[in-house]
Amino acid sequence: MRVLISGNIFPDSFARNIAVTLERQGHAVLTVEESGARLDQNSLRSRVSSTLARAFPQVERRLNRRLVRAVENFQPNLVLAAHGSLPVEVVREMKLASDAKIAAWFPDALLNLGRQYLLASDYDAEFFKDPYMVETFRTKLGINAHYLPEACNPLWHHRVDLNQEETRTYGCDLTTVGNMYYYRARMLEPFKDYDVKIWGKSYPLWLNSPLRSCYCDVYVGEIEKAKAFNGAKIVLNTMHYAEITGVNCRLFEAAGCGAFQIADWKPGLPELFEPEHEIVTFHTRKELKEKVNYYLARPEERQEIADRAYARAQREHTYEVRLRQMFEVLGLTWKTASNPESTARPVKVA
Repeated sequence: MRVLISGNIFPDSFARNIAVTLERQGHAVLTVEESGARLDQNSLRSRVSSTLARAFPQVERRLNRRLVRAVENFQPNLVLAAHGSLPVEVVREMKLASDAKIAAWFPDALLNLGRQYLLASDYDAEFFKDPYMVETFRTKLGINAHYLPEACNPLWHHRVDLNQEETRTYGCDLTTVGNMYYYRARMLEPFKDYDVKIWGKSYPLWLNSPLRSCYCDVYVGEIEKAKAFNGAKIVLNTMHYAEITGVNCRLFEAAGCGAFQIADWKPGLPELFEPEHEIVTFHTRKELKEKVNYYLARPEERQEIADRAYARAQREHTYEVRLRQMFEVLGLTWKTASNPESTARPVKVA
């Protein structure tokens, strides 16, 4: 297959994980940047870049003209938007420019639908990580919506052994990776006096929390994320409140790295991992703290649970598994890689 991906490419980005997986399986991949927003860079710079595209139609049109031209020139079998911000008319123009299947895989919570272009565009199929969104959009709007959770990428989400220097950098009792905001801060503040490392870039200046001293102000992705997860005794997975019935990508990444995690219970979690057997879950801050204290004192139990989650994540929850499912829905042929060990570098369109 020839696949064109619209999305931002940076270490461990959603679009990069998709592109690398497809290239490693032998598909021809072309990527077009969605915007200048990057989680691995200063948040102000990224926000300014993405805000310009949203606020000024001429900037948005310029970005989208590149995409339509790429479709015309590349003539893909599949165009995959790894986000939900393509305007309705752009999807229409891409359909006129080629015979490609056009799909969107939305990796965010309901809160981040923005202008809701996804709900008005004529995609061949749309994929969401939250069953609530799938059910709502399918039954209420008649959208060809499908449930497709996020995943781990075994290329870099795997177990690693840390050397002494890496142990000093990443070693801790508790860790998490992601953006900081008041909901997450309030969830984690009971652990302010624990050995905690929070990985992410650009702590918000307006966020007044005792956790500021735990924030490393370092983006970790790919193998560095694996080191951060393996360096901690417990990964704390406090999901965003807008995750209604689905889960976040950290659930799969931490499990895929072989880490022990305690995750926010969500209705969709039990069909992905067995609660309390593969993933320890919590419903309240009180329960979270009780379980942290319990498992910090029981390294053997942590290891057994992490081992089970690791095996299942590497077997059932990889990007390859997800993309095979997507291709099946779209009626496309999956190609077996001739050299699955090669390292892919997705091409970007200028």
